[in-house]
Amino acid sequence: MRTRDTIKQGHEKAVADQLLNALQIRASCATPGDPNKREPDVMYKWDRETLGIEIATAYYTDGDAEQEWTAVAHERPLPAQGFEMREEGVIGNPDQTICERIQKEIDGKCGKIYAGADELWLCIEQQAALSDAESVERCIDTLKIPPGHQFTRIYVSYLAPVHEGSKYSARKIFPPD
Repeated sequence: MRTRDTIKQGHEKAVADQLLNALQIRASCATPGDPNKREPDVMYKWDRETLGIEIATAYYTDGDAEQEWTAVAHERPLPAQGFEMREEGVIGNPDQTICERIQKEIDGKCGKIYAGADELWLCIEQQAALSDAESVERCIDTLKIPPGHQFTRIYVSYLAPVHEGSKYSARKIFPPD
């Protein structure tokens, strides 16, 4: 059985690959970064340089993250009907809640020191089923990027809802256009 760390590593690579695909960037030799060397989560070869992508996932709450990861890691059985209700019930203001969580992830990652990459990107994957392009744009307009970080680019990624094509989308938030 795979451990949470192995599953997490696969998730990070999948998010990084989706980001590069959404941006139509071809990179090769994806390998996990070495946390003992303070490398970002996924390392690529890109234009003769090493591109490191640090991944964070923003959920509405820690409870949502725990509910998802205990299921993914097979630490508990899934309900027989194949889906489950959110354990924490109704979310009062989902757009504000997920935006605050994205900001928290940005603040945490921008406060770290990374090594081993010529170029360093951050991708915050938004796990928020109630979001759409409009709510993501409103959130992006309010995000604050702390000074002194190492990232050359910062993105927010999300899965668009059905009415927007159900495709994986990435929005650059740093540097501003």
